[in-house]
Amino acid sequence: MGLRTVLYGYRKNHLSYYTIPEESEVVRNIFREYISGRTMKEIADTLSENHVIYYEDKYSWTKNAVCRIIENEHYAGDLEYPSIISRADYDKANSIKTDKGGKRETDTYEIALLKRKMFCSECGHHFTRRKNYSGNRERWECPNYCKLTLFLDDKTLFEKLTNLINAVIDDPDALRYNECVNDPYEPSLELIRQDREIDRLTEQKSPKFLPIKEAIFNTASKRYECCKIDYTKAITDKLIEYIRSVKKTEAPNFALIERIVETITVDIAGRISVRFINGRTINEYGETTDGNSIT
Repeated sequence: MGLRTVLYGYRKNHLSYYTIPEESEVVRNIFREYISGRTMKEIADTLSENHVIYYEDKYSWTKNAVCRIIENEHYAGDLEYPSIISRADYDKANSIKTDKGGKRETDTYEIALLKRKMFCSECGHHFTRRKNYSGNRERWECPNYCKLTLFLDDKTLFEKLTNLINAVIDDPDALRYNECVNDPYEPSLELIRQDREIDRLTEQKSPKFLPIKEAIFNTASKRYECCKIDYTKAITDKLIEYIRSVKKTEAPNFALIERIVETITVDIAGRISVRFINGRTINEYGETTDGNSIT
Protein backbone atom coordinates (compact mmCIF):
# COMPACT_ATOMS: atom_id res chain seq x y z
CA MET A 1 0.00 0.00 0.00
CA GLY A 2 1.35 3.43 -0.89
CA LEU A 3 1.85 6.21 1.60
CA ARG A 4 0.07 9.53 1.37
CA THR A 5 2.89 11.98 2.05
CA VAL A 6 1.10 15.17 0.95
CA LEU A 7 -1.83 16.71 2.81
CA TYR A 8 -5.25 15.65 1.48
CA GLY A 9 -6.56 18.24 -0.98
CA TYR A 10 -3.11 19.22 -2.25
CA ARG A 11 -0.43 18.08 -4.66
CA LYS A 12 3.21 19.06 -4.56
CA ASN A 13 5.16 20.24 -7.59
CA HIS A 14 8.83 20.60 -6.69
CA LEU A 15 8.75 22.87 -3.61
CA SER A 16 5.25 24.34 -4.05
CA TYR A 17 1.77 23.08 -3.10
CA TYR A 18 -1.32 23.31 -5.32
CA THR A 19 -4.94 22.36 -4.64
CA ILE A 20 -6.64 19.34 -6.21
CA PRO A 21 -10.17 20.48 -7.19
CA GLU A 22 -11.96 17.19 -6.43
CA GLU A 23 -10.27 16.67 -3.05
CA SER A 24 -10.64 20.37 -2.16
CA GLU A 25 -14.41 20.05 -2.57
CA VAL A 26 -14.39 17.04 -0.21
CA VAL A 27 -12.54 19.15 2.37
CA ARG A 28 -15.06 21.98 2.04
CA ASN A 29 -17.95 19.52 2.42
CA ILE A 30 -16.39 18.07 5.58
CA PHE A 31 -16.21 21.53 7.16
CA ARG A 32 -19.74 22.45 6.01
CA GLU A 33 -21.29 19.27 7.35
CA TYR A 34 -19.44 19.46 10.67
CA ILE A 35 -20.48 23.09 11.17
CA SER A 36 -24.08 22.13 10.32
CA GLY A 37 -24.16 19.65 13.19
CA ARG A 38 -23.05 16.26 11.83
CA THR A 39 -20.54 14.25 13.87
CA MET A 40 -17.11 13.26 12.59
CA LYS A 41 -18.14 9.59 12.56
CA GLU A 42 -21.28 10.35 10.52
CA ILE A 43 -19.20 12.31 8.01
CA ALA A 44 -16.59 9.51 7.80
CA ASP A 45 -19.29 6.84 7.31
CA THR A 46 -20.91 8.83 4.49
CA LEU A 47 -17.57 9.32 2.72
CA SER A 48 -16.85 5.58 2.96
CA GLU A 49 -20.34 4.63 1.77
CA ASN A 50 -20.02 6.96 -1.22
CA HIS A 51 -16.61 5.46 -2.08
CA VAL A 52 -14.85 8.82 -1.88
CA ILE A 53 -11.18 8.07 -2.54
CA TYR A 54 -8.78 9.09 0.22
CA TYR A 55 -5.59 7.85 -1.45
CA GLU A 56 -5.01 5.68 -4.51
CA ASP A 57 -7.89 3.15 -4.46
CA LYS A 58 -8.63 3.41 -0.71
CA TYR A 59 -11.95 4.86 0.39
CA SER A 60 -12.16 3.72 4.02
CA TRP A 61 -12.61 6.92 6.06
CA THR A 62 -12.40 7.06 9.86
CA LYS A 63 -13.42 9.56 12.50
CA ASN A 64 -9.72 10.30 13.09
CA ALA A 65 -9.13 11.06 9.40
CA VAL A 66 -11.98 13.59 9.43
CA CYS A 67 -10.70 15.03 12.71
CA ARG A 68 -7.21 15.56 11.28
CA ILE A 69 -8.67 17.54 8.39
CA ILE A 70 -10.80 19.72 10.66
CA GLU A 71 -7.85 20.42 12.97
CA ASN A 72 -5.34 21.22 10.22
CA GLU A 73 -4.85 24.97 9.96
CA HIS A 74 -3.14 24.69 6.56
CA TYR A 75 -6.59 24.43 4.95
CA ALA A 76 -7.27 28.06 5.88
CA GLY A 77 -4.16 29.05 3.90
CA ASP A 78 -0.68 30.20 4.86
CA LEU A 79 2.63 31.10 3.21
CA GLU A 80 3.04 27.54 1.92
CA TYR A 81 -0.46 26.19 1.35
CA PRO A 82 -3.17 27.95 -0.71
CA SER A 83 -6.48 28.17 1.16
CA ILE A 84 -9.27 25.67 0.56
CA ILE A 85 -11.63 27.02 3.23
CA SER A 86 -12.09 30.42 4.83
CA ARG A 87 -10.47 31.32 8.13
CA ALA A 88 -13.97 31.90 9.54
CA ASP A 89 -15.03 28.33 8.70
CA TYR A 90 -11.83 26.89 10.20
CA ASP A 91 -12.28 28.87 13.43
CA LYS A 92 -15.98 27.99 13.68
CA ALA A 93 -15.42 24.25 13.14
CA ASN A 94 -12.65 24.10 15.73
CA SER A 95 -14.67 26.16 18.19
CA ILE A 96 -17.45 23.56 17.88
CA LYS A 97 -14.91 20.77 18.34
CA THR A 98 -13.50 22.39 21.48
CA ASP A 99 -16.97 22.87 22.92
CA LYS A 100 -17.82 19.22 22.29
CA GLY A 101 -14.63 17.61 23.52
CA GLY A 102 -13.16 20.11 25.92
CA LYS A 103 -9.99 22.07 25.31
CA ARG A 104 -7.05 19.87 24.36
CA GLU A 105 -3.37 20.60 24.15
CA THR A 106 -2.57 21.77 20.62
CA ASP A 107 0.44 20.34 18.83
CA THR A 108 3.27 22.77 18.26
CA TYR A 109 4.38 23.45 14.69
CA GLU A 110 7.35 21.11 15.21
CA ILE A 111 5.31 18.18 16.56
CA ALA A 112 2.58 18.59 13.92
CA LEU A 113 5.27 18.62 11.20
CA LEU A 114 6.83 15.37 12.45
CA LYS A 115 3.42 13.69 12.74
CA ARG A 116 2.79 14.50 9.07
CA LYS A 117 6.14 13.22 7.85
CA MET A 118 6.87 10.23 10.13
CA PHE A 119 5.82 6.70 9.15
CA CYS A 120 6.27 3.19 10.52
CA SER A 121 8.52 1.10 8.26
CA GLU A 122 6.62 -2.05 9.25
CA CYS A 123 3.00 -1.13 8.40
CA GLY A 124 3.28 2.29 6.70
CA HIS A 125 1.06 4.09 9.24
CA HIS A 126 1.71 7.64 10.43
CA PHE A 127 3.59 7.78 13.73
CA THR A 128 1.91 9.43 16.69
CA ARG A 129 3.15 10.99 19.93
CA ARG A 130 1.66 10.07 23.30
CA LYS A 131 2.35 11.16 26.85
CA ASN A 132 2.26 9.00 29.97
CA TYR A 133 -0.45 9.48 32.61
CA SER A 134 1.59 12.01 34.57
CA GLY A 135 2.26 13.98 31.37
CA ASN A 136 5.96 14.34 32.13
CA ARG A 137 7.33 12.11 29.36
CA GLU A 138 6.37 11.61 25.74
CA ARG A 139 6.76 8.62 23.44
CA TRP A 140 6.72 8.32 19.64
CA GLU A 141 5.04 5.11 18.50
CA CYS A 142 3.04 3.39 15.77
CA PRO A 143 -0.71 3.41 16.54
CA ASN A 144 -0.95 -0.05 14.94
CA TYR A 145 1.10 -1.46 17.83
CA CYS A 146 4.28 -2.17 15.85
CA LYS A 147 6.30 -2.17 19.06
CA LEU A 148 9.67 -0.42 19.06
CA THR A 149 12.58 -1.96 20.98
CA LEU A 150 13.86 1.58 21.66
CA PHE A 151 12.02 4.15 23.77
CA LEU A 152 11.77 7.01 21.28
CA ASP A 153 11.11 10.27 23.10
CA ASP A 154 11.53 13.83 21.81
CA LYS A 155 15.14 14.10 22.96
CA THR A 156 16.21 10.89 21.21
CA LEU A 157 14.27 11.63 18.02
CA PHE A 158 15.52 15.22 17.81
CA GLU A 159 19.14 14.09 18.27
CA LYS A 160 18.79 11.50 15.51
CA LEU A 161 17.28 14.03 13.11
CA THR A 162 19.86 16.69 13.92
CA ASN A 163 22.78 14.31 13.37
CA LEU A 164 21.39 13.01 10.07
CA ILE A 165 20.60 16.46 8.64
CA ASN A 166 23.99 17.80 9.78
CA ALA A 167 25.71 14.87 8.05
CA VAL A 168 23.93 15.80 4.81
CA ILE A 169 24.92 19.46 5.26
CA ASP A 170 28.55 18.28 5.64
CA ASP A 171 28.27 16.21 2.45
CA PRO A 172 25.43 17.46 0.21
CA ASP A 173 26.68 15.31 -2.68
CA ALA A 174 25.39 12.28 -0.77
CA LEU A 175 22.02 13.28 -2.21
CA ARG A 176 23.30 12.83 -5.75
CA TYR A 177 22.44 9.65 -7.62
CA ASN A 178 25.17 7.62 -9.29
CA GLU A 179 25.39 8.35 -13.01
CA CYS A 180 24.03 5.49 -15.06
CA VAL A 181 23.71 4.73 -18.74
CA ASN A 182 20.18 5.14 -20.03
CA ASP A 183 18.42 2.02 -21.22
CA PRO A 184 18.56 1.69 -25.00
CA TYR A 185 15.40 2.64 -26.83
CA GLU A 186 13.44 -0.44 -27.93
CA PRO A 187 10.46 0.29 -30.18
CA SER A 188 7.32 -1.75 -29.63
CA LEU A 189 5.82 -3.96 -32.31
CA GLU A 190 3.09 -1.35 -32.78
CA LEU A 191 5.71 1.35 -33.47
CA ILE A 192 7.51 -0.89 -35.95
CA ARG A 193 4.19 -1.51 -37.73
CA GLN A 194 3.45 2.24 -37.86
CA ASP A 195 6.94 2.99 -39.25
CA ARG A 196 6.31 0.51 -42.03
CA GLU A 197 2.91 2.08 -42.71
CA ILE A 198 4.56 5.50 -43.13
CA ASP A 199 7.04 3.95 -45.59
CA ARG A 200 4.18 2.37 -47.52
CA LEU A 201 2.23 5.64 -47.72
CA THR A 202 5.20 7.70 -48.88
CA GLU A 203 6.20 5.17 -51.55
CA GLN A 204 2.84 5.37 -53.31
CA LYS A 205 2.85 6.89 -56.80
CA SER A 206 0.43 9.63 -55.73
CA PRO A 207 0.86 9.95 -51.95
CA LYS A 208 -1.89 11.75 -50.05
CA PHE A 209 -0.71 14.33 -47.53
CA LEU A 210 -3.35 13.97 -44.76
CA PRO A 211 -3.01 10.18 -44.18
CA ILE A 212 0.78 10.55 -44.11
CA LYS A 213 0.53 13.46 -41.65
CA GLU A 214 -1.80 11.48 -39.38
CA ALA A 215 0.48 8.43 -39.44
CA ILE A 216 3.56 10.54 -38.60
CA PHE A 217 1.83 12.27 -35.67
CA ASN A 218 0.52 8.95 -34.31
CA THR A 219 3.99 7.43 -34.49
CA ALA A 220 5.59 10.46 -32.81
CA SER A 221 3.01 10.29 -30.03
CA LYS A 222 3.72 6.60 -29.44
CA ARG A 223 7.46 7.27 -29.30
CA TYR A 224 6.90 10.00 -26.71
CA GLU A 225 4.87 7.63 -24.53
CA CYS A 226 7.84 5.25 -24.44
CA CYS A 227 10.08 7.97 -22.98
CA LYS A 228 9.93 8.79 -19.28
CA ILE A 229 10.59 12.35 -18.17
CA ASP A 230 13.00 12.28 -15.24
CA TYR A 231 13.21 15.46 -13.16
CA THR A 232 15.50 13.83 -10.58
CA LYS A 233 18.76 15.42 -11.74
CA ALA A 234 17.30 18.94 -11.96
CA ILE A 235 15.72 18.66 -8.49
CA THR A 236 18.88 17.12 -7.04
CA ASP A 237 21.08 19.89 -8.41
CA LYS A 238 18.83 22.60 -6.92
CA LEU A 239 18.54 20.71 -3.62
CA ILE A 240 22.31 20.36 -3.26
CA GLU A 241 22.83 24.01 -4.19
CA TYR A 242 20.33 25.02 -1.50
CA ILE A 243 21.83 22.76 1.20
CA ARG A 244 25.31 24.20 0.57
CA SER A 245 23.94 27.53 1.82
CA VAL A 246 22.62 26.02 5.08
CA LYS A 247 24.57 25.87 8.34
CA LYS A 248 24.59 23.00 10.81
CA THR A 249 22.57 23.33 14.01
CA GLU A 250 22.60 21.81 17.50
CA ALA A 251 18.85 21.10 17.38
CA PRO A 252 16.53 20.12 14.52
CA ASN A 253 16.00 22.87 11.94
CA PHE A 254 12.29 22.21 11.42
CA ALA A 255 11.88 24.84 8.73
CA LEU A 256 14.64 23.11 6.77
CA ILE A 257 13.10 19.67 7.42
CA GLU A 258 9.74 20.87 6.09
CA ARG A 259 11.40 22.22 2.96
CA ILE A 260 13.72 19.38 1.96
CA VAL A 261 12.36 16.21 3.63
CA GLU A 262 9.59 14.15 2.06
CA THR A 263 9.19 11.39 4.69
CA ILE A 264 10.84 10.03 7.82
CA THR A 265 10.48 6.29 8.48
CA VAL A 266 11.17 4.52 11.76
CA ASP A 267 11.89 0.79 12.05
CA ILE A 268 11.16 -1.41 15.06
CA ALA A 269 14.65 -0.74 16.44
CA GLY A 270 13.88 2.99 16.47
CA ARG A 271 16.29 3.72 13.62
CA ILE A 272 15.26 6.53 11.30
CA SER A 273 15.62 6.92 7.54
CA VAL A 274 14.95 10.20 5.78
CA ARG A 275 13.65 10.39 2.21
CA PHE A 276 14.48 13.76 0.65
CA ILE A 277 12.39 15.58 -1.94
CA ASN A 278 14.56 14.24 -4.80
CA GLY A 279 13.72 10.66 -3.77
CA ARG A 280 17.10 9.92 -2.17
CA THR A 281 16.90 8.05 1.17
CA ILE A 282 19.62 8.19 3.85
CA ASN A 283 19.47 6.42 7.21
CA GLU A 284 20.89 7.56 10.53
CA TYR A 285 24.13 5.68 9.90
CA GLY A 286 24.76 7.75 6.77
CA GLU A 287 23.95 4.88 4.42
CA THR A 288 22.16 5.77 1.18
CA THR A 289 19.63 3.72 -0.76
CA ASP A 290 22.36 2.23 -2.95
CA GLY A 291 24.44 1.09 0.02
CA ASN A 292 27.02 3.88 -0.16
CA SER A 293 28.01 5.84 2.92
CA ILE A 294 28.36 9.55 3.52
CA THR A 295 32.02 10.48 3.64
